[in-house]
Amino acid sequence: MNVMDKKRNYRLAVPCRALLILFFFCVTGAMAGCGSGTDEPLPAVEEEQPEPVEERSLFAMVCRIDEVNQKMTFQNAAGDTELVLRYSVGTEFRNKYGDLITQDQVLPGSLADVVYDAGREKVLSVALSGAENIRQLPHVSGIQVDNVEREIRINGTTYHMAGNARAFSGDQEIKMHELCREDEVTVWLWNEQVCSVYVELGHGYVRLSDYGSYVGGMVEIGDSVVAPVTEDMLLTVQEGEHMLRISRGDEAGTKRVKVVRNRETNVSLADLVVAPRKTGSILFVVTPAGAQVRIDGKTVNTEGAVELGYGKHRISITADGYEPLSASFNVKYAYKVKEYSLKKTGEESTQGATAYRGRTAAKTESATRKETQAEGKTGSGASATEQQTDPGEQDLAQGDRTENKVTVSAPAGASVYLDGEYLGITPISFTKVTGSHIITLSQSGYLSKSYTVVFADDGQDQVLQYEGLVSISELIGTE
Repeated sequence: MNVMDKKRNYRLAVPCRALLILFFFCVTGAMAGCGSGTDEPLPAVEEEQPEPVEERSLFAMVCRIDEVNQKMTFQNAAGDTELVLRYSVGTEFRNKYGDLITQDQVLPGSLADVVYDAGREKVLSVALSGAENIRQLPHVSGIQVDNVEREIRINGTTYHMAGNARAFSGDQEIKMHELCREDEVTVWLWNEQVCSVYVELGHGYVRLSDYGSYVGGMVEIGDSVVAPVTEDMLLTVQEGEHMLRISRGDEAGTKRVKVVRNRETNVSLADLVVAPRKTGSILFVVTPAGAQVRIDGKTVNTEGAVELGYGKHRISITADGYEPLSASFNVKYAYKVKEYSLKKTGEESTQGATAYRGRTAAKTESATRKETQAEGKTGSGASATEQQTDPGEQDLAQGDRTENKVTVSAPAGASVYLDGEYLGITPISFTKVTGSHIITLSQSGYLSKSYTVVFADDGQDQVLQYEGLVSISELIGTE
């Protein structure tokens, strides 16, 4: 390109640049003008108003706490209406004294004053009721349930069940007759009627194997189970770890066992720890004089002290014109005086409460004298005197054989156990024995199940039908 061409191109480029610069300043000015105060202001954004709270109150029973979905189910305490509400971190929980508590301190079965937002179906607060007509009985053991008469015997006192009484175990509702005396429960009373029961410690099952040399002896598990050793027995035992003790004659042994709720545990006796069996002398003072006394099923002479091995034993006392008494007692002293008094037929007595509560403060002069003499003989001072029972003893509520029969007809093909003793395969009939008993159903591949029954000497045969057992394979498939 020559010099003349370059000069011509330069003269053309200068006006173009000027035009671009002029265009830039025009656009910039226009944009600045958009933000000037001469324009109309933007309208204000209206804030959304919250919906009003539809606050309502309810006196209710806590029936279920679904921690996964954060929902609680309540039942109107005065009726059968149920209400499912959501709860959150903002929900307030208080005990009957007004103190703040956590959600997991509220048990199914609790009676509470509930405040909730009906519009949002949300719990605002749950306060455990402190009303004077409501009582909570925690850590109760040894209850006896009569589902026919709708009564529950607790610590020697009989309470009627309310019409809408319910029972709970874990996060599930159970039937009242599924409660066993081995369970530890909390009971709520409303106007002195049982309104609800919650199982704190449930029960499982212990099946013994390699027991041949111990048949005819006695087995005890923990503080509540004592039974004669029979073939193919299945014992209902409170969940947890316990010491199993078994003895027959001079043979005795111990073994620690772990019982899981609603599960069956097989315990072999082949590896028992065998130890020398200690014995104690027990002097029984029985009223009326001349009553027949049987210890572990054998008649004994109570005119002098009876030598018994350390551990649990069962006593039954009968006399004409008196109500029979059955109880368990624990031998753990070198010498002890034990007093039992039968009540006359039809006579009211608080003896049942004593049998549950255990030690009484009263001591007779003769018992005290015998105790002092025993200390002088043994030189150890390991003796005790008491009336009726000692801690850990309980009324077994085992009564008399009747002329009537009990038939368990369902579920078909299940093994039936009465108080741990094997009876046979359903349908099976056996002699009705008055009192409270535990019927256990067992079948291979299914979860065992226990039910509490109370038999009366009413001159009637009785037929029992129970629901089918739960399949273990189906249960595993749903977990």
